[in-house]
Amino acid sequence: MSLDAAIDLVIGAWGWALLHFLWQGAVIGALAALLLALLRGSSARWRYGVCALSLALCLVLPLAQCLNITPSDTDFIGELSPLAAQMPALVGAWALGASLMLGRLALGLAWVARARRRSEPAPAEWQQRLDTLARRLGLARRVSLRLLPDLGGPIALGTLKPCVLLPAALLTRLPVSLIEALLAHELAHVRRWDYLANLLQSAVEALLFFHPVVWWLSARMRAERELVADEISAEALGDSRRLAQALHALSELDHDPMTPPLAPAARGGDLLHRIERLLAPRPQATGWKLALPALLVAATSFVVQAKSKDTPPPEPTAQVAQAAPGADAPPAQQLKLPVNAKHVVVIDDATGKVLMARDADAVVPIASLTKLLTAMVVLDAKLDPNEKLRITSDDVDTLKHSRSRVRVGTQMSRQAALEMALMESENRAAAALARTFPGGEAGFTKAMQAKIHALGLKRTAISDPTGLSPANTSTATEMARVTAAAARYDEIERITSVKKAKVPVDGKPREIRNTNRLVGAKGWNIRVSKTGYTEEAGRCLAMRILNGKRPVTVVLLDADGSAQRLRDAAMIRKSLAKQAL
Repeated sequence: MSLDAAIDLVIGAWGWALLHFLWQGAVIGALAALLLALLRGSSARWRYGVCALSLALCLVLPLAQCLNITPSDTDFIGELSPLAAQMPALVGAWALGASLMLGRLALGLAWVARARRRSEPAPAEWQQRLDTLARRLGLARRVSLRLLPDLGGPIALGTLKPCVLLPAALLTRLPVSLIEALLAHELAHVRRWDYLANLLQSAVEALLFFHPVVWWLSARMRAERELVADEISAEALGDSRRLAQALHALSELDHDPMTPPLAPAARGGDLLHRIERLLAPRPQATGWKLALPALLVAATSFVVQAKSKDTPPPEPTAQVAQAAPGADAPPAQQLKLPVNAKHVVVIDDATGKVLMARDADAVVPIASLTKLLTAMVVLDAKLDPNEKLRITSDDVDTLKHSRSRVRVGTQMSRQAALEMALMESENRAAAALARTFPGGEAGFTKAMQAKIHALGLKRTAISDPTGLSPANTSTATEMARVTAAAARYDEIERITSVKKAKVPVDGKPREIRNTNRLVGAKGWNIRVSKTGYTEEAGRCLAMRILNGKRPVTVVLLDADGSAQRLRDAAMIRKSLAKQAL
């Protein structure tokens, strides 16, 4: 056989292998989706294994198909299909795409090498903490801890000489216990050789870049990898809540990570899903059940889940209240949920029914939930939204000395100030809205009292427009009424229902993000949202969500932490979804 004939044979064989993989990959994806659905209540290790095996099959099948085609097979295919003449072009296009993807992988490796060179050894006390955690995780290899200033979050790098890179600023911005939890997560990646697995996974992505199933499997594999590392690190720490709090604290830092996919990092995966699993782990099927046929696995999984749902949790609970007398619909089924917030109310806005209540009439501080009322008062005045406001020293918080991204002297429109106050809970913007109100702060206070009276709020008191003052108090029940009223303002609904936006500040666009991490998250349809926090008020949340097509108002006051507040909201949403079925 001549060299040209051999090259034609290889090109033809690989071309047909790529074409066959189009349907083979779809079959692999369908089978993987079925197995992942059956294993959704099991340990993340099993789902990770399914993804890894499926991804390996995606690479093995086209290689086997290519090696299995003989010269006579290729000639026969060429006679039957007009595609045979297009094989050189097809393989050439694949080669170009694979080259670009491999180049992307090479850039990622270069980033890793550069990051290691630019990093500096961590202080000895932190290296000792890492060594202690490594021994607890059973790691025989030595792992070095290094600091890098402009990193978005901790990441684990290297195979033979692994290291954990930590943002230098993290040492001063998070408590020691939370940093140790993040380090334990990265050490779990090192123990599992995840850096090498990630590298091989990226190579498969590069070679089979044209098939969507490969990208889906790869993304799912990375998500499950983070869950596995969460499980391992939580077991080592003996406290899954600490890791959940650390992940949430990390997510709230103002970092914009540029970490390549081949570097396992604590920030990866669906963060809300990970926090929820850590705070409320699901029952897991045992190994022998997973070895049974698929039908038995599915049946066992459903039975286990059903039993777990029927068993009431032993923690303090919020209870669904009976419907008000005279309501047209039957009373809601009584549920018990282990919520952390001390004051809770959930109301079906379509019927006015109180679906859930826990100490909902206690008068407590409401922190930045105040800004919903501030926004309504400003919008009621129908002021020019384009009027320029200047932040002055009068807008600076001298009570709590809270941080602000807006410097004294900054100029912005009233519309921009409103969006910053509602989305980012910017206190100086809210103060400027009140200061520039007709009649000044005195005029704003008078308009606020009129608004409170108009809404029929008997137990609500507002003394400042930001919510920093502990004298700003209300009840969960009355804050639900405030949230429902805010939902009637199209502008408030538009501003608070998006994850991020851009507003002009000093003539330049500035990106602002919603303080409610649930906005824009998978499975959530949030129409109005506002978070709040002060030491006196705890973590607060008021929002209107759509449960199917029915609007529901949820108010949580005085939760112990942001992660607990997210968990409470997630449990309430799931319970409402089950009722709607």
